[in-house]
Amino acid sequence: MSYCLLLLLPVSALTGWLLHVIAGNYFLNRYLPAQDAQLAAKAGQWAGALVNQSLNIEQKISDPALIEKAMPAIEQHIDDFLNVKLKEEIPMLAMFIGNKTTDKVKEVFVNQLKLLFPQVMLQIAGNLKTELDPEQIVTRQLNNQPVSALVKKQASLQLRQYRNAGLLLGLVIGLINLLFIYLIRC
Repeated sequence: MSYCLLLLLPVSALTGWLLHVIAGNYFLNRYLPAQDAQLAAKAGQWAGALVNQSLNIEQKISDPALIEKAMPAIEQHIDDFLNVKLKEEIPMLAMFIGNKTTDKVKEVFVNQLKLLFPQVMLQIAGNLKTELDPEQIVTRQLNNQPVSALVKKQASLQLRQYRNAGLLLGLVIGLINLLFIYLIRC
């Protein structure tokens, strides 16, 4: 067997490595940047759907249990308003209003708040959903910092491994070719 045939091994290894370098560079520098806008839109849609499904803000914010948890603090503020602030602001009214009257007014306020609170919270949640649209936020952020730039930062080690795999693959192909040539000549 000619020693020139042994050159087949480094040439095959170099060819495999070179093809992997070209393919990796094409993917990172040409193909991926061309897909940035489409990837950003898809990621935005995914994030919007995920947030809408997992959070379900309207249902959680208008939950009666949440309102019941907030009622002691609300009642305390109404109490403070009726018994302290109102008497300070309108002292003349304080002469005509006693504890029974303030308790009745407080009861009416609390009942009205229990009816009004879920509707107000639903409206606030609806406004929040339109203002804090996760789909638009993610899409805007990914357009500002493209996916290709993020991948380039993260893929340096994997790209080196990919190139080394090309080198190894080329070497294996060279060995197989050398084996075939040897078997054919014998």
